[in-house]
Amino acid sequence: MPKIPASERDAFYEARREELARVALKLWAERGYDKTSVAAIAREAGVAKGTFYLYFDTKQSLLIEVLRRNSLVPNVLTLIDGLQHASLEVAVGGFVRGAWRHLAEHRDLVMVVMRELPTHLDEARDIVERVIVPSNEALAGYLESHITAERAAELSTVISVRALIGMVLVVFVTQEVLGAGRLLPVAEDDVTKTITELFLRGVAPESLAAAREGDAPDSLRAHGDEP
Repeated sequence: MPKIPASERDAFYEARREELARVALKLWAERGYDKTSVAAIAREAGVAKGTFYLYFDTKQSLLIEVLRRNSLVPNVLTLIDGLQHASLEVAVGGFVRGAWRHLAEHRDLVMVVMRELPTHLDEARDIVERVIVPSNEALAGYLESHITAERAAELSTVISVRALIGMVLVVFVTQEVLGAGRLLPVAEDDVTKTITELFLRGVAPESLAAAREGDAPDSLRAHGDEP
């Protein structure tokens, strides 16, 4: 390999890491994490197996890098910076639409996560710490700054945000990966609007408010009185 000028080494190093991450994600989605060796990743990327270890210590460290590069964290931080003065409704709607499109653009990643993480708990814990928690913390802080102190005291903003992320992920997987969208088709715009409304207002906020004041319909009161 020709000697690389010092001024270009950082860019070359980053480009090689990016290529290894891209190839690994493709192969893991096709073959599975355990069935894809470091040698196979290196061969597909056009480098020697020994060269792989100049860029990643282990296959696990490559997995973490793949998830970091494809995670929602950079998008979340950018969204928060761009929507500091927007209404909560606009911000949540923007996040849901952006998350849905991000998942659609990274279907290989979704497949890898679904298939591999349940049987790789150490890697899953590492991903939660490095990828999920920063995103969760950033969104929770944003939510807390956009609701009243009284409301923030009534619920956990951390769990609220994680529930929102969970809704987007579960609906996407069932609708777009597992095939529910073919059986019960719903337009993407309707999906994201519905998730946003569920998060902001719930399914039947007027009925719940009436129930608290004792003005609920008989059917709701009857259910509420059941043990």
